[in-house]
Amino acid sequence: MNKKPFILISFITAFMLFLAGCGQTADPVGSEDQEQEQDQEKVSELTLEEVFEKSAAASEELKSFSVDMNLVQDISLGEESMQTNSDISMDVTAEPLAFYQNMTMSLAGESMETESYFTEDGIFIYDTASAQWMKFPQEMSDQLLQLSDQQTNPGAELNNLQEFADDFTFEQDDQNYILKLDASGDKFNEFIKETAMENLPPELAAGAGEEAFEGLNINSVQYEILVDKETFYPNVLNMTMDMEMGVEGDTVNVVQTVNGEYTDFNNIESITVPQEVLDSAVDMAL
Repeated sequence: MNKKPFILISFITAFMLFLAGCGQTADPVGSEDQEQEQDQEKVSELTLEEVFEKSAAASEELKSFSVDMNLVQDISLGEESMQTNSDISMDVTAEPLAFYQNMTMSLAGESMETESYFTEDGIFIYDTASAQWMKFPQEMSDQLLQLSDQQTNPGAELNNLQEFADDFTFEQDDQNYILKLDASGDKFNEFIKETAMENLPPELAAGAGEEAFEGLNINSVQYEILVDKETFYPNVLNMTMDMEMGVEGDTVNVVQTVNGEYTDFNNIESITVPQEVLDSAVDMAL
């Protein structure tokens, strides 16, 4: 198998992964009969603004979580196109910042599974082709360890979207607040570019500069975020984004669909790299 497409798409995937009427209460969802049957004790009178505030406060206390995510990317360049389908499972801790990830990526009828650790000991990825653990250069590990809470906290996505609160629809069922956003236009394009720059490590941001995002255009994006009524943690994040990127004079169109479910909040004590991985890993040359 030619690994180059997988390597390219893996970096695109990593970039995207690292990249939710305030005075109204949430409308119960379903038909009129279903709404009448909904447990009235579970019908909340909180406003969207209050849900944003409570979610932000809850995210400050979040220490760890797990996420299962499906990521589909349809990538087109002229008459050529390809689709990747990735199933990703992650355990994440915030202090210290660390994660363990298992990802299966399918492309052109072939699949590749990767396993990785991201801790203060470094970044380790298992190369299935050579059956060998690889260690990223220390400089790259140090830069990525400077990533902000935005990349590791599921509530941060909702917090960042608060400036678009007037554009949300706001509903509820017995367990969740349901926030939906359908966005496009210059305002959202600028938001995406500013967020991307703010969340790059300082060394990478200084090298990339704003011109790195000049060729990025968001055609449309739809969010659906389910926030638990008791904990105010996001349980589900669904997103579809249609965007274009200028690459060496060509225009690449990417339609990305993400369906993620978050669980196991504050139940992961620590993530450590197994000793056999530390002992056997070889340095990766980039």
